Amino acid sequence: MSVYQAGQSYDPALDVRLGDGWPVPNWVKPLIEARPSNGPAWLVVMPRRAGKTWLARGIEHARPAGTTARVDLRASTADSRARSHPWLSDAGASLPVEPGGLLLVDEPALAAAGLDPAVLAECLYRVHRAGVTVVVFATPAEHDLLIAHLGPDAPKDVRSAPPLDAAEQARLAARAPDWAPGTVEWLAAHDTAWLRTPFLLELALHSAEEHPGRRGEPAELLRAAAEEAIGSPYVYVEQWFHDGLSAAHRAQLRAERWRDADLPVPGARIAPHDLAGRLQLAADPVLAHHLPQVLRVHHISDLHHGGPMRANVDAKDNSPAGLKLAAMAGAGTPMDSYLHHVRQLAAQGRAPHLVVVTGDVVNLPLDEHGEVARTWLRALAGALADHRDLRPQDPRVLLVGGNHDVSWDLVRDPSPQARHRWFAANFSEYPHPDLHLADPRERRLYVTYPRLGLRFALLGTAESGGEEQGVPDPDTGPDHLDPGVVARGVLDRLSAATGFATVAALHHPLSPVPTVEVAPYSGVVNAGQAKRALSVARTSLVLHGHTHLAFFAAERLLGLSPPWTMRIAGAPALATPQTEERNGYNELFVAREGERSAFAIRTVRLDGGQWTPEQLFAFRPGAPEERALAELCGDE
Repeated sequence: MSVYQAGQSYDPALDVRLGDGWPVPNWVKPLIEARPSNGPAWLVVMPRRAGKTWLARGIEHARPAGTTARVDLRASTADSRARSHPWLSDAGASLPVEPGGLLLVDEPALAAAGLDPAVLAECLYRVHRAGVTVVVFATPAEHDLLIAHLGPDAPKDVRSAPPLDAAEQARLAARAPDWAPGTVEWLAAHDTAWLRTPFLLELALHSAEEHPGRRGEPAELLRAAAEEAIGSPYVYVEQWFHDGLSAAHRAQLRAERWRDADLPVPGARIAPHDLAGRLQLAADPVLAHHLPQVLRVHHISDLHHGGPMRANVDAKDNSPAGLKLAAMAGAGTPMDSYLHHVRQLAAQGRAPHLVVVTGDVVNLPLDEHGEVARTWLRALAGALADHRDLRPQDPRVLLVGGNHDVSWDLVRDPSPQARHRWFAANFSEYPHPDLHLADPRERRLYVTYPRLGLRFALLGTAESGGEEQGVPDPDTGPDHLDPGVVARGVLDRLSAATGFATVAALHHPLSPVPTVEVAPYSGVVNAGQAKRALSVARTSLVLHGHTHLAFFAAERLLGLSPPWTMRIAGAPALATPQTEERNGYNELFVAREGERSAFAIRTVRLDGGQWTPEQLFAFRPGAPEERALAELCGDE
């Protein structure tokens, strides 16, 4: 039998806070000694699964026999409560404890279908006047419902259990002295959130007991513990988050994540810890697992390494002094500025976690261009931020090739894939659509991030790039076309995946953008097929480049069941001067809650030497309408 069992019934021998022989902590002495409260009752506010019942049982155990009554007000109907606890509504009914005694009210059942808070408050006043000290053990949601009925002095009576102290931690670890103290010591140094409650620490030690091979990998150990807490029989998130918090507080916690990602959501920020037992997400490791940090993704496109770049400074003075002044003013290209920008974001804790490049990585598929591009991409990868749910083996930079990445001089090669071998060889360290492979079934399609609940479909639209048109001119050679097409064999492999949000990346646009380009094959020739396949596969967002323009759209194909709206986002060119718009990139935010996600996306432009964000669009995957971030923070 396991030494550690987080959900076991109360046992004084296992109570590390108020068990036999332990000194009574100062914060709980007023309760055990039944000191009078300022208002009608003491109010102990703790989340579910934080040890409320064990604390109530421990106080009862520490009191002299016959001086304490502990009642549980949970009941399916008001009639059953009235039969079990007539003193709740009948002023003439005898109280569960004599005057001078202590009444412990556990599970006050103040939910919408439970006991009326006003009725309970009236009862507490009556019991208080009878000379009985009352302690109510409430969740934060129950506190919010009850406190308004307890008078102006009630906030003085609110208590919350502090995190386990060193002695309490040691008592719990002493059950397995050969290994548990080392685990507790590691937690105290690296992840104190697991030391907040006896339940959490016992759960962490249970995970270490059940998986001794993971004791050398604490992060994996604690991940397993968090996932165990979320599942049956503990249903921690259901108990703590959905049942134990008010709707307003749940919205606050969700909003806090967007604010941590530097996105504006109206409302005040949450204090690290207040007397009502409201905790920041970071203070509870299981909730932090369920509501992880918002993922930041940069969508960049049309880099054209090796080609002409726009200059940040118009340096017309080529003298040494002029060049020095230009350097001081930030002379360079938007490509240089972007790299510096990401490093600045990293210093501020806001760097992207992932980068998706949607084609035209180089201007021409030449070795010197490839070397410049690889050096730049490696520098960019080195500035990316870590995310708790990214594994060491997870790729951080994803690529799809564009028409400029195709070797046009090989279009007459007997193998249609020859034109893509240079790109595959030069960027082999990054996931890409593998257009150099003839069989679409062998190509990489999805890059999956299991812990993020996110995957990317990499679609190669430059399959037939560089096709020759007409009779070659003897002086200038043949004209070339850049048709965008997604191989049918790739589209046939697209599929939905439960528990994952899907983002597709390709180079050519699926939909016409609000500009006019008189050119054949400026988009994907089988765009209709691609849209249908991507929608059926429940793709949330499609990222593209090619047009050098920022572009956002929402498209819904009628007739799909259930209905599905797919968003499309084109990125501006990052550095080339061949654009009608200022250079820039798209910034994507993904907020996951369990198996559901919310997205937000915006364009960030280089404007006067500063990277300036534009309008933000936020939505649920597949939902028909965009929403304000504050709306996405509410319960669905």
